[in-house]
Amino acid sequence: MNIRQACFAGAFTCLLAACGQNLNGVYKDELGLQKYEFQGNGTVYVSTMGVTREAAYTVEDKKVKITKDGDTLIYDLNDDGTIKGPLGMTLKPEPAK
Repeated sequence: MNIRQACFAGAFTCLLAACGQNLNGVYKDELGLQKYEFQGNGTVYVSTMGVTREAAYTVEDKKVKITKDGDTLIYDLNDDGTIKGPLGMTLKPEPAK
């Protein structure tokens, strides 16, 4: 691969990353009251105190947008991989099993 091809490949990869990404895995709050199970296909299962609901999500510009029944909540995707939600709630990824 020459330098021109390498630059093109790097720019293309950055462009794809900027267009959006999917999360995959389980994220929980510190107390374990909330659990978000992100699927790579844009589906998230949100569990709160034993009740689970299915929603859709997208990731754009370091924002995770979760939509259910026409309502959208916007969370911040932090550089350390955590997700900051409403009222300062922080969701941390569970280690892969």
